Formats: sequence, C-alpha cells, structure tokens
Amino acid sequence: IIVGALGRLFHPGRDPMGILATIGIGIASVIVAGILIGHHGVLTFIVAVTAAPAQSVPPIDTSGWKTYRNESMGFETKYPSTWSVGALKGTAPENVMLGGPPRVEGSNLRVQFWVQRQMNPNGLSIQQWYADQLSRQTSRPLATAYPVIGGRAAVRMEMVGSLSRMFSFFVALNKTDVFQITIDLPPAQTRLDPTYEALLSTFRFIE
Repeated sequence: IIVGALGRLFHPGRDPMGILATIGIGIASVIVAGILIGHHGVLTFIVAVTAAPAQSVPPIDTSGWKTYRNESMGFETKYPSTWSVGALKGTAPENVMLGGPPRVEGSNLRVQFWVQRQMNPNGLSIQQWYADQLSRQTSRPLATAYPVIGGRAAVRMEMVGSLSRMFSFFVALNKTDVFQITIDLPPAQTRLDPTYEALLSTFRFIE
C-alpha cells in the first residue's frame, strides 16, 4: 500500500523526521599561505588555499564475523559477533534487525532490512521506481545517490530530522518486490560508521 507521507512510503512504521547519513568522505586539511605584493604603493594580501588528500580509513577485517542468512527475504550478510538479531513485530513488512550492544557514548549501531512486497507492480527499474515515488510527494530527501548493493543497482536516500540522520538503500529484490536497508545515525554525523560500510560490503542476495 502506497501511503502519502514520504517517511511511511520509504520507511514503514516509522517517522523519518523523528528518527532519521552521505557515505563518508575524508576531511581535508587546509594550508593557508599569505603573500604581500606591492602594486602602485598598495599592499595586497593573497591567500592560497590547498586541500590536502583525504585520509583513507583501513577496511575492517570481517573474517571473524558471523553470517546471517534469510531465505525468505532472499539475502545474507556478515555482522560482528557481538551483535544480536531481532525483528519488529506488528503490521510492519517482513523485516530483520542486526544491532550491537549499547555504547557508553552515543546510540548502539543498528541496521534494519525490509522487504516490501508488491511495491513495484509495474516492474520498473529501481531508479524509475524511486523517481515515481518521489513525484507523488511534496517532501524531498536531503540527498540521493546511486550505489551498488549486493551486486545490484541501488538508490540511497538521505534524510535528517531533529533526532537522527537516516540512510535508506532501495534495491529491486525481483520484478515486483523492493528490498530496503535502513541505517540511523546521530543528526550531526554525516558519514557511515566503518562498521556499517564493512557490513554492506559483505551483503549479497540469494539467487
């Protein structure tokens, strides 16, 4: 069922503006140099700004992680051995949640996977489906990107609310069903935690 609000449409059962990240970019350091130049008796100060190369973060070793496999939802992924598996009950679509233990500072890491059955009855590509859904809404996401998830074309939507920043990834599970991955971050955090990136790199669909 296509509901009217953008958050309900893309993230069933939750309000994206209450619980709502771009996959991380390196923070460039800035070097500033001043040069004084005489021109008709006037001293001019020229500032040169040079961006240093972004520092790359070494990938996380996932060899010791557990593997979660869900035949019904059609996917499998690795996750840290300290995480647990759960699901939302009630009227929500098929879903599973992988989450870490509570942290001393900040919220615990958590990834949710959803299958929205018959959400794409016309068999559109995931990009066309996403564009069609947005055309029906008055709200717009903060940013949209087009990554590859599990070897398939995907759409990544970013939304920010007062309590969190949310990344949603949409992939065509088959001709009519849409697979969704959601990740919540603190609103000030603009890049995915390396653990999330490592988890997404191990994700694959069960053919």
